[in-house]
Amino acid sequence: MEKICSFCGHGKEWDLPMDIDIRIEVAVSDLISKNVNVFYSGGMGAFDSKCEAVILKLKQKYKDLKLILIIPYLTKTLDDISKAKKYDEIIFPDLGRVHYKSAIQKRNRWMIDRSDFLLSYVKNSTGGARQSFEYAKRKGIDITEL
Repeated sequence: MEKICSFCGHGKEWDLPMDIDIRIEVAVSDLISKNVNVFYSGGMGAFDSKCEAVILKLKQKYKDLKLILIIPYLTKTLDDISKAKKYDEIIFPDLGRVHYKSAIQKRNRWMIDRSDFLLSYVKNSTGGARQSFEYAKRKGIDITEL
């Protein structure tokens, strides 16, 4: 049975601590020891990029890991996305009829609703990452805070 972890964190590089890569790798290794083998990424921002890089590195050791990109709307051509061969799968979930400005929040909730774990670096008291973090808390998702 697959166990899924989503990422949730700040989008700007300067919002992240210098040792975030090490923290992510330690946390992901711990999640793998809990049989997590699927990682959902929204593919937006610095934290997602850093998490993706760690998963790609660990895939060399753990062949059954999957990195799945969840996109809220089509902003790039599928050709552009397919060139980023780092993803095992790309999902464009049916979010219903939503305005593009609310699509990211809906996508984040879609990811959390299907996840067993959340890997998070959220320090701001407002914003999309905070909203997703609070939603996961209310849902009772197992959260690893970095």
